[in-house]
Amino acid sequence: MLAALAALKERARPEAAINLRCIHVEHGIRPAAESRGDAEFVRSLCKKLHVPCRIISIKPGAIAAAAKKRGIGIEAAARLYRRRAWLHELRRIGAVPAAILVAHTADDMLETALMRILRGVGPSGLAAMPARRGHILRPLLTLSRSDVIRYLTEKNISWREDATNTDTQFLRNRIRHCLIPQLSEHFPQWRGGIAAMAETQSLAADFIRDEAINRVKWENNNPQSPVPSPQSLYTDASSFFAQAPIIREEALFQGINLLGCSGNIKRKNIRKFSQGTINAIDLGPIRLRKDSQQITLSLVPSHFSFLISHSSETGFSRLIKAPGSYTLNRLGIKISECPANLNDGDAFLAVLPLVLRPCYTDDAIRRQNRKITPRDLQCSGRVFAAVDRLGVAAFIGFDGLLQCRDKATLSAAEQYYVVHIENRSSNVK
Repeated sequence: MLAALAALKERARPEAAINLRCIHVEHGIRPAAESRGDAEFVRSLCKKLHVPCRIISIKPGAIAAAAKKRGIGIEAAARLYRRRAWLHELRRIGAVPAAILVAHTADDMLETALMRILRGVGPSGLAAMPARRGHILRPLLTLSRSDVIRYLTEKNISWREDATNTDTQFLRNRIRHCLIPQLSEHFPQWRGGIAAMAETQSLAADFIRDEAINRVKWENNNPQSPVPSPQSLYTDASSFFAQAPIIREEALFQGINLLGCSGNIKRKNIRKFSQGTINAIDLGPIRLRKDSQQITLSLVPSHFSFLISHSSETGFSRLIKAPGSYTLNRLGIKISECPANLNDGDAFLAVLPLVLRPCYTDDAIRRQNRKITPRDLQCSGRVFAAVDRLGVAAFIGFDGLLQCRDKATLSAAEQYYVVHIENRSSNVK
């Protein structure tokens, strides 16, 4: 950004009446001495260029906490804080018209494209980084990082390097320092190919976005809530499933964006729901469900709206009312219609609604004429109980299903569902 600031200051004509300001966000991620050194460097340069400068310092640990709460990476959380600071500054100064200039280069755009390819994103994620989006302008997108360094060198302007730029625990840095050198050595034309793909995907993404907006209409379930941030949205189920699969997926992402949750939502989970084979699925901060009438998107509070009020223990609790895919810590839970024969050691039968909660000392199940309590289980970790209106259906540990009640104790008059338990961490190779 130093190059853009210096160039604008040098080229700005007095009659143009351009009011330049600089905002520097100190994220509180790096060691304090280094982070504050960067802030002072920016302040000193702005003083030399006679540009007003505002330093915004974020409390150490705040970004890491936000990343954990939202289920996103540190870099993504830092970006949210930066954008919030930019928009707050726009409102504070009240300048109209105004624009926020950021220093993304052609290299940044290509790195972002490679990151998104590896993550398996859709057309909108693969689209070229726009030179302008709302208030945000990217004046350096046609320049490479080496172009920027060459300009700074020619103008005898010093700069500082962020020490985290060499830390390969971050995906962008692994791509920059490990993948790109290999691509450049073995596929020297890769930059042109990625740029061409991004332009094509921009056209496809624009078409799909417009079709989804026109064909799937989201309504606010609570008209009294502020329109920019509703708690729940719905759309007509028959109209939704009449659309092409890619339109359904895009419409779900648009609804999620309307709820203000554009974070780490995996497309494979969106696709699973949009295929219509499951009735409900958890997407972290978002809950998706369908019935014969509606598709509903709703926010899940950080403490869970389904928290069981009589549980005095800390831990995860969940009320499940319909078949679908759910999560409990690192466990995946899939509830489906009951087949004629059930011979699955990782599954049990239950009536809905089903409560998943921490065990109580008096919890017990009946198995082969024997009463089993949590104390009887050979388990070193935390144990949860799956409870329906018939009592405790199963005990579940962090490694999967521990014990379930005997099928012989169940009534043939009840409507049962199969509850499959999957330890997702055990599938990581």
